[in-house]
Amino acid sequence: MLICDKCGASINRDSKFCPQCGDPVTEADVVKPVSDSQAANVDISFGYSSSPNYSRAVDICKNIPSYSEIGEGKQIIHTITLPLTEVDLVVNIYNLIGSWKSSKMLIKGKTATKKDLTYFGMGCYRNRQKAYKPEQFCFGEREYEANIWGCKRLNMPINQWGSGWLDYGSFDSKQVWHLDKSRIRHELETAIRENELCPVLDRRKVLETLEKLPDSINPKKDKNWEYRTSYEEVNGDYKQVAVGVKPVFKGVNKFVVGSFKPVWEEEQTVTMSSEQDTQGSDHSWEEDGDLYEVNTSSVSVAPVQTEQPFYLKWWFIGSVIVLIMLVFKN
Repeated sequence: MLICDKCGASINRDSKFCPQCGDPVTEADVVKPVSDSQAANVDISFGYSSSPNYSRAVDICKNIPSYSEIGEGKQIIHTITLPLTEVDLVVNIYNLIGSWKSSKMLIKGKTATKKDLTYFGMGCYRNRQKAYKPEQFCFGEREYEANIWGCKRLNMPINQWGSGWLDYGSFDSKQVWHLDKSRIRHELETAIRENELCPVLDRRKVLETLEKLPDSINPKKDKNWEYRTSYEEVNGDYKQVAVGVKPVFKGVNKFVVGSFKPVWEEEQTVTMSSEQDTQGSDHSWEEDGDLYEVNTSSVSVAPVQTEQPFYLKWWFIGSVIVLIMLVFKN
């Protein structure tokens, strides 16, 4: 993060203005050149107000190159235009003037509210800008939120168990899985529209990623895929049958479009103490103050009843006796 040389506030990477005072980012803020984004513009306008926030809002807006004003005195109208990448500054200004009758905010020419800046794609974008690894943030930082689209808010993760959008398809008579890309595209387009304000959501890359996926998958020949199986009843017997496909997880980032290749951290597992015996493995661990144990030979999990300290028993008994005495006394 950068530090504003005017007021000392923190500035997110890629910002062009201080979110607190509106001062443009310069070399004095230790800034590095950034490429222009394709982010939508935000138009904010407001008139004169007796609010104590009025002079503060005007001072901030006058620091912005797009600032303009029309009229004089109580008829004056102040106007600014900012890219959505400056969302922290936009939120700060809106917090000052948003409750005034004269205030108006437009995003892509449509009336907007603070909710549009703090929820959906923009809320996620603000968290991305604060993340240690912003690009990795979009692809998911853990295996359970891993995705190949570059946007975890599309809610279409890819995992080692398959299922989800990978179930959109069917087998042919040779056990080759054919992805239903039309349905997958429909789900992607719907999610993209819900998060379209995010400045880094690239629809072209998302759809290019879909095209990069194979139309047909034969796990017998393609080592990047495996069958997803389930036990189902077949002629009166339960057998393991293929119900879909799943990826070999370590290779899924080959489908990611662009130079950045995400790496997902494996989920942490509970560390248990164990003793091996001839009957199976006995494990125990503590969670939320309760001691649990597992015998893998029976695959059962149950809380262990632990002995309470001696003084606690007598404290409880004494409390009950006192309560009984008080009841009879009254």
